Amino acid sequence: MSETSETLAFFTQGWQNYQNQLSIALARLSPEQLALRAAPDLRSIDELARHVIAVRAGWFHYNLEEGDDDFGAFHEWNEPGSPPRSASELVSGLEKTWQVMQEVLGRYTLSDLQSTVQDEWEGQIYTYTRGWVIWHVIEHDIHHGGEIAYSLGMHGLLLPRHARPYRSRYLACAQAIAGRSAASRGFLASEEALKIFRKT
Repeated sequence: MSETSETLAFFTQGWQNYQNQLSIALARLSPEQLALRAAPDLRSIDELARHVIAVRAGWFHYNLEEGDDDFGAFHEWNEPGSPPRSASELVSGLEKTWQVMQEVLGRYTLSDLQSTVQDEWEGQIYTYTRGWVIWHVIEHDIHHGGEIAYSLGMHGLLLPRHARPYRSRYLACAQAIAGRSAASRGFLASEEALKIFRKT
């Protein structure tokens, strides 16, 4: 195994562990719990999970040209008006998108990572390396997985293992947000809550 393959395998294992914990946290949620959100103007837990799944498919299928049409169809889960999904559907979506990404990570060489792809956004053409695309999907998973953990913790629900040490901080944020006006809750969730989180 090349040094590049060994490095990718190391990060792939960490990403796999992160996904497993996220799946465990989502698997037992009811439709009512999946509809919970940190603030009225923020995504629900269901919407966050669908967003993670859809963005995986979008970058890997439409930019890296990986996976079949069924894989690419997960990108539609993020479209306006897309229906809510059950916990089992979300876990399945995470697993099916991960299978494709894991296969790609196991196959890519340093040359693959350095090769470029193009994407059009609002009439402008952007060029990315395949390695950048992979990193972007990793950081996107972590960012929105953190939002899911935040939302779960605020409502006293089971957190992914990596977030459990911060349970008291999530609850403190939830208590601070309770009673605020709808207009101020979104700000608190994104700004003031961070101050509370750090102090707790």
